[in-house]
Amino acid sequence: MARKIQLTEFGIRVKGELDRRGMTQRDLADQCGINYRVVNDVLTGRNRKEENIKLIRETLAISS
Repeated sequence: MARKIQLTEFGIRVKGELDRRGMTQRDLADQCGINYRVVNDVLTGRNRKEENIKLIRETLAISS
């Protein structure tokens, strides 16, 4: 049985914005120029590198 991974607070905000725009995490990764796995890891808190968070924020134009 697959385990459901919890999103961070930032991940929830990003997911809401993606849903609002009709985008997937893969779409976001393509726009950011990074691997889908990196986006997923940022949203679930496994990757906390500020450069990745900043890139996602800037791509979606969301505030900190």
